[in-house]
Amino acid sequence: MPKRFFQRKIVRLALVLIVCFVLIQLFVPRLDNPPVTEDLQAPVEVKSILRRACYDCHSNETKLAWFDKPAPAYWLVADHVKEGRALLNFSHWDSLTIDQQKAKLFESLNQMVFKEMPFSQYTTFHGDARVSEDDIRVLRKYLASLAPPKLADSAAIQAAYDQYMKWTRNSGSPSDVRPELNGLAFMPDYKDWSPISSTERWDNGTMRVIMGNPVAVKAVKEGHTNPWPDGAAFAKVDWKQLLRPSGEIEPGEFVQVELMVKDKNKYAATDGWGWGRWKGDQLKPYGKSASFVTECMHCHQPMHDHDFVFTSPVNWAARPGADTAVPGVLGWKAITSKIDKSNETMSILYGNDAAVDAARRGVAYPSGAQLTNVTWKLKEDEHWYGANVPDSLVRVLRVDTMKYITSQRASVMP
Repeated sequence: MPKRFFQRKIVRLALVLIVCFVLIQLFVPRLDNPPVTEDLQAPVEVKSILRRACYDCHSNETKLAWFDKPAPAYWLVADHVKEGRALLNFSHWDSLTIDQQKAKLFESLNQMVFKEMPFSQYTTFHGDARVSEDDIRVLRKYLASLAPPKLADSAAIQAAYDQYMKWTRNSGSPSDVRPELNGLAFMPDYKDWSPISSTERWDNGTMRVIMGNPVAVKAVKEGHTNPWPDGAAFAKVDWKQLLRPSGEIEPGEFVQVELMVKDKNKYAATDGWGWGRWKGDQLKPYGKSASFVTECMHCHQPMHDHDFVFTSPVNWAARPGADTAVPGVLGWKAITSKIDKSNETMSILYGNDAAVDAARRGVAYPSGAQLTNVTWKLKEDEHWYGANVPDSLVRVLRVDTMKYITSQRASVMP
């Protein structure tokens, strides 16, 4: 009797599960493949990799396997496709500018390098979507060919000079800078924070200095950067690269400033960080809606083991034989930066308050002004293919040891 009773229970349970399975097939979200307006154009070997690794979630050419179609698997697949198309849709390639297209390709490659994409749960059942090291090499070679050439462009030099003159006449930030649409307010004192690193972005022809507020600088000095403490904030200041006839690269026109503010409770829904970006010298908020932060989070996802921060603070450990007569100046402000490709170095010109104030007004340095040019060896950024960052310290030069420092004009920071 107990055995037969147990068997009947099993049969009834199986029947209930079958009925439930059949019923849930009636409640599935719609997943269409709308028309393709313009597809990505790329070499056959590149397109082949992207098609098998990306197109099921990032195009209007989604092809479902038989085991993807029944609910509840279909619910998960449909949600991933909807999210994937919102972030990047190769079928609407014409909706992006040329620069945005390149940026999306570099971001996609970096997601693959860090094995964030394709999702591991997807490749478990779709083995052909896996990306191999050979695939990575093919994509790296192709994307390197898309990097903008470095030219000594007289028009770019003039545009940068015009922007600089306008900025020195109207020192400070515009008075009507709006908050980002997620509510993060612009922080006009970002320019007075201390540089903690710099970046050459050869993938898009820009260069950057990353500033940290006093909380972030204290964390750097104490080695408490993973995780960063609440209250830490970064400003990633971005300029077009300006190639001088000497071959050195300087900041040209100001492009944008991006802010990250750490508050693990306030910004719990966005990985513990508040995100914002303001473009152009009028500091126009980037976001078209509060959902723009999805882009930020997706881009920074590979850095989840580094508290979602790409930047590693500059290395103050000197190379053998380096000139380090002047102690570290972490805590001073940035005047400008430079990249010397012939020597494979990058530098930041630091100044005390008197020096920075004069540089930003475009006037002669007064008595009491102090400047220090710090140079690091350049290395490939291990966190982003398409960038170079500071490596080991090469030299620290005071203004009286190298006169050309005083001829460098301040980088525009509205």
